Amino acid sequence: MAGAFKAPIVAALAVAPRHVELVIEHPELSMAAPGQFAHILTPGMLRRPVSFSRIDPQRGRAGLLVQVVGQGTAWLAERSPGEWLDVLAPLGRGFQAPDPARPWILVGGGVGIPPLYSAWERWGPQHRAPACAILGAREADGILMAGDFQGAGLLPVLATEDGSAGRRGTVVGPLEEWLARYPEAQVMACGPNGMLAQVSRVAAGATGPVQLAMEQRMGCGIGACLACVVPATPVGPEGPRYRRVCTDGPVFFREELAWSWI
Repeated sequence: MAGAFKAPIVAALAVAPRHVELVIEHPELSMAAPGQFAHILTPGMLRRPVSFSRIDPQRGRAGLLVQVVGQGTAWLAERSPGEWLDVLAPLGRGFQAPDPARPWILVGGGVGIPPLYSAWERWGPQHRAPACAILGAREADGILMAGDFQGAGLLPVLATEDGSAGRRGTVVGPLEEWLARYPEAQVMACGPNGMLAQVSRVAAGATGPVQLAMEQRMGCGIGACLACVVPATPVGPEGPRYRRVCTDGPVFFREELAWSWI
């Protein structure tokens, strides 16, 4: 159940050009799950949805990795430890815990990487089967939290479209290779819709569950305004039904989404 509260910033870290991670603290955050998000108030503007990059339930702390893309996110990136944020959290449907005995593939693109790290941080220590994190971006500066994955025991596979880090290309190539080796693997992915559509296509033959965390503009964040709906199954004669990313998601199973309409 989400709460509305003021949370102090206990750390602010510049993690890459135009990217800052804020760590906030409040008892409500002890209930946060990987894949959920916080809706942060920015002065004179709409709230900004930010997924959790790390979660410490014992201390009631969570990380929010902010990419500066406009006025609201620029304001957030300028906040300092000791300041307070107006927060709605935890919101949305997060990832379901992976089967620790089944191979696990995490696929992240850009700011879609942080929620996958929170998933690995939560469930990785208990995982007994092969696992892989595939991290992609247009260029090296967009690869986030690779060092965090490595420090948590999972050496990531990197892919950049310009070849400036890891393999040249997208996350699709490494994903195809891992699924060819482990067709029974379970997949968790987060990133732009184009990337998620490719992941959905490539993973269509996998026998494990495929969970996709959507990135979407939001208004209210609590399901009232319908600004963040996405086409979903079943698709009838008049088209698809629609589901709200803020409350029905942001995590969906691949078969729940009508990709031909997105």
